[in-house]
Amino acid sequence: MGSSAGMVMEGLKANEVLDADPRPTFVIDLDPDEDIPISPNHVKFLLPVFCNSALRLHERLLDALIGTDAQGLDVEGDLKGATFVGFRKWVTSVTPHDDSRDIFPLSFVYGDMLWTGSTVQKRWRLISGNRLWRDTGPPADLSSGSPPELATGGFRAERAATKKQEQRSTPTGTTIAAGSSRLPTKTAGSSDETGVSSAVTSITLSTPDKAVTDWTSAKPKGILSNHLKYARTVNWAATPLGPMEKWSPEFRQAANLCMANPHPAALFWGNELTMLYNEAYAAEVAGNKHPSLMGTGFSGPFAELWDYTGPVFSECARTGISVRKEDDYLPINRYGLLEETFFSWSFTPLYGGTGKIQGFYNAPFDTTKQVLSHRRMRTINKIGECTAQAKAVKQFWKLVLDGLEDNERDVPFALLYSVGDSDDADHSSTSSGSTISLKTCHLEGTIGVPAEHIAAPQNLDLKRSREGFIPSFREAMRTREPTLLRTRDGTLPEALLEDIEWRGFGDPCREAIIFPVRPTNGDAVLAFLVLGVNPRRPYDGEYVAFTSMLNRQLATSLASVILFEDETRRSRDAAEAAALEKRQLTQQLDLQASRLRRMTELSPLGMFLISPEGVLREANDRFYEMTGHTRDTEYEMSWMDFMTDGSVRVMQEGWAHLVDSHQPWSSELQLKRRSPNPVNFEEESIECWVLFTANPELSADGSLRSIMGSITDISHLKWAQGLQNRRLQEAEETRRRQNEFIDITSHEMRNPLSAILQCADDISSALAACRAENMPLALPAVESCLDAAQTITLCVQHQKSIVDDILTISKLDSNLLLITPVVSQPSEILRRAVSMFDPELKAKDISVLFNIDASYAQQASDWVTIDPSRILQILINLLTNAIKFTAPATERLITVSLAASPAPFTGGSPPGFQYVPSSTEISPVTTSDDWGKGELLYLRFDVRDSGCGLTPSEKQMLFQRFKQASPRTHAQYGGSGLGLFISKRLAELHGGQIGVASVAGSGSVFGFFIQARRCNPPLNLDDDPARDAPFPIETHLGGSSSLLHRPTPQRQDYASSTSIATTNLISVRSMAPDPSHSSSPPPLTPSDVSILVVEDNLINQKVLVKQLRRHGCSVSVANDGIECLAFLETTHFLTPGGVDLSVILMDLEMPNMDGLTCVREIRRMEGGGRMLDGKKVPVVAVTANVRHEQVVNARRSGMDDVVSKPFRIVELWEKIVVLLGGEGKGGIGSGDN
Repeated sequence: MGSSAGMVMEGLKANEVLDADPRPTFVIDLDPDEDIPISPNHVKFLLPVFCNSALRLHERLLDALIGTDAQGLDVEGDLKGATFVGFRKWVTSVTPHDDSRDIFPLSFVYGDMLWTGSTVQKRWRLISGNRLWRDTGPPADLSSGSPPELATGGFRAERAATKKQEQRSTPTGTTIAAGSSRLPTKTAGSSDETGVSSAVTSITLSTPDKAVTDWTSAKPKGILSNHLKYARTVNWAATPLGPMEKWSPEFRQAANLCMANPHPAALFWGNELTMLYNEAYAAEVAGNKHPSLMGTGFSGPFAELWDYTGPVFSECARTGISVRKEDDYLPINRYGLLEETFFSWSFTPLYGGTGKIQGFYNAPFDTTKQVLSHRRMRTINKIGECTAQAKAVKQFWKLVLDGLEDNERDVPFALLYSVGDSDDADHSSTSSGSTISLKTCHLEGTIGVPAEHIAAPQNLDLKRSREGFIPSFREAMRTREPTLLRTRDGTLPEALLEDIEWRGFGDPCREAIIFPVRPTNGDAVLAFLVLGVNPRRPYDGEYVAFTSMLNRQLATSLASVILFEDETRRSRDAAEAAALEKRQLTQQLDLQASRLRRMTELSPLGMFLISPEGVLREANDRFYEMTGHTRDTEYEMSWMDFMTDGSVRVMQEGWAHLVDSHQPWSSELQLKRRSPNPVNFEEESIECWVLFTANPELSADGSLRSIMGSITDISHLKWAQGLQNRRLQEAEETRRRQNEFIDITSHEMRNPLSAILQCADDISSALAACRAENMPLALPAVESCLDAAQTITLCVQHQKSIVDDILTISKLDSNLLLITPVVSQPSEILRRAVSMFDPELKAKDISVLFNIDASYAQQASDWVTIDPSRILQILINLLTNAIKFTAPATERLITVSLAASPAPFTGGSPPGFQYVPSSTEISPVTTSDDWGKGELLYLRFDVRDSGCGLTPSEKQMLFQRFKQASPRTHAQYGGSGLGLFISKRLAELHGGQIGVASVAGSGSVFGFFIQARRCNPPLNLDDDPARDAPFPIETHLGGSSSLLHRPTPQRQDYASSTSIATTNLISVRSMAPDPSHSSSPPPLTPSDVSILVVEDNLINQKVLVKQLRRHGCSVSVANDGIECLAFLETTHFLTPGGVDLSVILMDLEMPNMDGLTCVREIRRMEGGGRMLDGKKVPVVAVTANVRHEQVVNARRSGMDDVVSKPFRIVELWEKIVVLLGGEGKGGIGSGDN
């Protein structure tokens, strides 16, 4: 019963509950989605989301309070202080005492009404008004009965208790005094303290502005409604009432009273009961009988009611006593069917100013909705009560029919079929989520349907049958919702309705509803309920709500029965299963114990049981085997003895976690060496590791009983993980080196290609011009071609040097470079190395001093077995560096030394000398037979220069692949950064090391030692043809002649006096164009363009400037980013009237400040507003860094475009034309190259 009532309450809607409240009530949203308008006095208007029927019908109150035009109630006589603004503030007020957002205070007196409020879900504010009760007389005796205020509802009693003063009304209005009223005494916390108002003592009566005072007059004043207009058009003269102008004043007053009533009201006048009714009566009672009903007798249009109401009228006419009926059943045919309706109505006799009854006043109120709702709710509750008794689904169906039995009018007939599986089901299919194939419907019972009726076969095939309601059952199963069947559309066959014993009114049904009954906790349809629809009620919204509630009630009750049945079945099954399980457990207990012992003994895991004190109580054989622990050594923590010191500390922390926190713990532990020790795939011994996993065993009181767990041998897993990590790191390092190798190689190879390409273009252009003019080559052209050819030779030598270093690196990385022992003289190798640089030494005025240490002779090391080619390669690299760093110095001296020792050389001599740590362990390399059997010796070679020296940070960068002491080193002296790295690897390959000692400003000493074996000089030494033959390294380098033209310094500020450049630090000279190459001025010609070339490579700088100048451009030069910014300060971009500058061609890799840093600084200056007139400086990157990521990075840094080396002048010009926005006519074409 309680659950059914709860379901009904859940089905109620909030607006239905509020509409049933007789108090004027409205709801506002404290958190509206849209902003509420604010009045001029800064208070929000009242714009409710809902107003109940009591407030909607009270139009004066509604208009006064709600909306943006509301002006409030007349509160002149109200309690002092209560205003409309205060009322609106109170409606939206929030209590400051908690976070409930409830109204504060809880009540407010305004407009002679007590208003109360509440808040739902911290958002919806409900405001309700109650009529105030005023005590206007002396205290009454309690024995005299209830005060009239309590008995009749406040307002009426108040008016009855007030002495009436009747005065004739005047055109301007009449005031009716209500006497003095006495307010109740104030109490603490009353609403009087929050702004109450005094009671109204009088009202002003006046002629209404809009209402019609007398609609029966010849010229009524006011606004006539459509209904009144129609009433005036009725031919009253043809009725017993006669013409309207002859109506008596009393009848006119009654007619006006009837028409002014907002509730349904009617007059029945004369013996014929001629009808006159208001607009509400026409809408709510008459229905389709209006308008023909107006002015006719009651018995004709309401013939269906006359048998019942006629005697009532007669008795009232005879006795003169008013009649009152509550929820009276009146069958009315007003919408095309004889309708079941209920009215609460009254019948009052009217005398018309005479002593005889002239007619009757009828005030009906339609209560059909309430009566039907109550009746249907009673049916819902009855079904809930009945089905609550069901213990099984089979019982449920009969109890459902029992619950429907009492409501004859809403259940004219009923059939109930349960759905079950067919006996011959051999397959199944699904439809709408429920199984339809081979399902059988079994008739569980009927109401009003005779036995063996055509509509109620005992069994039906849900899929194949066409009998009864089966087609409709299938449709209902598909929709899963109640399905309405109608005779008019053929969904309800009339043949199925024949011979049914109709209950209720006895009228045949025109509609029926099929309920697919399924529980709320399942999807399967378990039954179909067919209910006839009340033939005297339309299937409207209320009827749909009833069917929905009935459907939910059936689903909920069925779910409860199924749950109960399942629970009962589970309990029975559980009891049987528990008994069976007990027997099985008893039989298997011994077997499991035996298996557990065997599993422990055979397990590959080491299992253990340790007491809370740390004593090993139990362990299997595998544990003792893995740890080396003995069974007779079992003191506290003895099992930790087999762990290494680092793992012991980890285990102690884990033990504290197990004992104190009673939580499982696991960790990897390293064991001490055991026998046999684990080995890897190459039979090499590896570390012994185990995975220690332990769980605390607790007693019933929560105390620790023991620690049990296992150890798993993970030695090979740890070894594999270490190997994998090393391989991964090696792969990452290899990838990084590969990318670095490719970037630097590309840069170093591409950089001279631009000069080669442009010089080749220069030569081709000169020769092509001579051939075109059929003239011999002029001397200036010859000198230009020779200069270009020499530049190409220097660039090719530079590239060859890079390629040789790269090939050597490749062989070293691939372990293809081998040491080939040859009987040689170390001193001769040293002298030959120096002699290779004689031309360059003389050209740069550098002196060389030989120093053969006394240890060389003491160790008899004049003839040894070594690889002279590799030693010579190292010496060439060291001498090359020494010459480069010594050439700019004031004192130009290079000292080469040679020493010998029976033991490896150590650092410290000369002072500050340190060997570079070797990447591999130094091992004897002279053990093969090729080295001979002589005594092992160590030879040391030193090269000292008087150059600029190195700082400690610069020394850290040496001997790394593609690394130099600083970026300035590459710009000043050139080189790829591979020489010292190759020298280090060659020295290590020869069983030695290389090192350095240097102080900034005091020169440097580079030295290395190697392994060698003493040997005898070769026989017939003078006749040996190979003695003076060049070493392989000399042949590879092209002999000494190849070293006559070393690459020139690549910075103008460090070039020698023989260099082609000047000595200016900032070579920002303007080069005037050659007038012989000028042409007619096009939109953008080379002569219009001023270019700044920012390039640190002297050769590339020289060639590019020459090419641009030859084509007519005005060119300035800067060697790095700092010089570029200094020149930019002198241009028209920053200085009014400054030097013209059209575009900057900027290299990226430069010393002091690289190209990317420089362009970022230029863009920063533009962003800071330093450029005159907000100009933007065009900058084009000219670089050999051409990978996609490098190009993208250049553009992001601020470059307008990127030109990759090598390039041709025509390609560069096209970029400049596009950047400067010209068409390029008359500029540099392909033919100019």
